[in-house]
Amino acid sequence: MLINEACKKCKLTKKAIAYYEEQRLIQPQVLENGYRDFSDSEIEQLKKIAVLRKLELSVSDIQTVLNVKNKTALYNVLNKKALELETIKAKQELAQKLAQSQDWEYTRLQLEAIEQKQTISERLLNVFPGYYGKYVSLHFGLYLNEPIITKEQQEAFDTVISFLDSADLKIPVDLQEYLDEATKNFDTSFAANVSDTMDKMVKNPEKYIADNQEMLKQYMEFKQSDEYKNLPEYKLQELFATFNQESGYNDIFIPAMKKLSQSYRNYHDAMQEANEVFIEKYPNAQW
Repeated sequence: MLINEACKKCKLTKKAIAYYEEQRLIQPQVLENGYRDFSDSEIEQLKKIAVLRKLELSVSDIQTVLNVKNKTALYNVLNKKALELETIKAKQELAQKLAQSQDWEYTRLQLEAIEQKQTISERLLNVFPGYYGKYVSLHFGLYLNEPIITKEQQEAFDTVISFLDSADLKIPVDLQEYLDEATKNFDTSFAANVSDTMDKMVKNPEKYIADNQEMLKQYMEFKQSDEYKNLPEYKLQELFATFNQESGYNDIFIPAMKKLSQSYRNYHDAMQEANEVFIEKYPNAQW
């Protein structure tokens, strides 16, 4: 069909359709007389574009959503937009504090911390896709509220960024689909609940083990079973363990995070101590 009919079907202007063609979001056939001939598939594509534009997605975001053939492409884009909105909100709150306190140096340091948190969180979303990536970003985001005030912190920040820019986690399609389904409820409240549970464990691991002894025993027995080793969950565990070891996650990223954030260092060291208690009780397992 020609552009006039396409405009009616998609409720778009000629100018908008021409722009989307220029951005290569659609590629209608050009007839001998120079008119554009829009196929049914291109009409459907234009309708999707119209919806995504009304949802305030940029053209580059729309290209990502339409070109990446997996279920989490839109979710990945929305995660990044949500992060941008969180950053805007944090800056607005900081501006309100500045208006009251007139403390410019404090504001400068906090502003840098907000921007550094956004930079790291964006890259975490790039490395770890989908719902799981959102959880990883939320988890580390809890420890990224401290301004950089020392040379060691700045070097650690640069190391974290360098690692995340070069990290390449490849997850097979079937395992990615399983991971997406398993982590689809990993939102802000879930991350907060996990954090609360972890705090209870690291503060008093002996009590946590005693209070949950039967559950932990059953879980550890299951993880040692052939049934578990045939599940996608086990394959993902092995994949992440290999990635953590070979990419430098364990030897580069985590040590740099400990230098960058004192609160993360405290959390990590407490986890290590709790893990030792746990390993003593369950020698073949780890957190």
